[in-house]
Amino acid sequence: MYLFTNLESSDFFIQLKGEHAGKPLKKKIPNSIGIRVDRRFLDAQYLFYLVTYLYMAGKFKQYIKGSVIPFITQKDIAKAIFNFQTCKEHLDMVKGGEHAA
Repeated sequence: MYLFTNLESSDFFIQLKGEHAGKPLKKKIPNSIGIRVDRRFLDAQYLFYLVTYLYMAGKFKQYIKGSVIPFITQKDIAKAIFNFQTCKEHLDMVKGGEHAA
């Protein structure tokens, strides 16, 4: 569905190090990793906004490592995305909330 890459032509980027580790970005910066989406299976904008939600909701915090320079690994980003996509909170969001028919 998606892969990590260092290509400038990535669909979006995720900051790996620093105070904002896990933050999705539209432009590449040092210490970021690109995300390239396979559009046959997933919309790039959907994944960008999903990662934005995960970042803003603090879902990456449990995966942040490092005491002097905080960082997150590619493996942990993938784990956070997978765990959220399969959780009840996400399924309720997709359905429009708990009261969806």
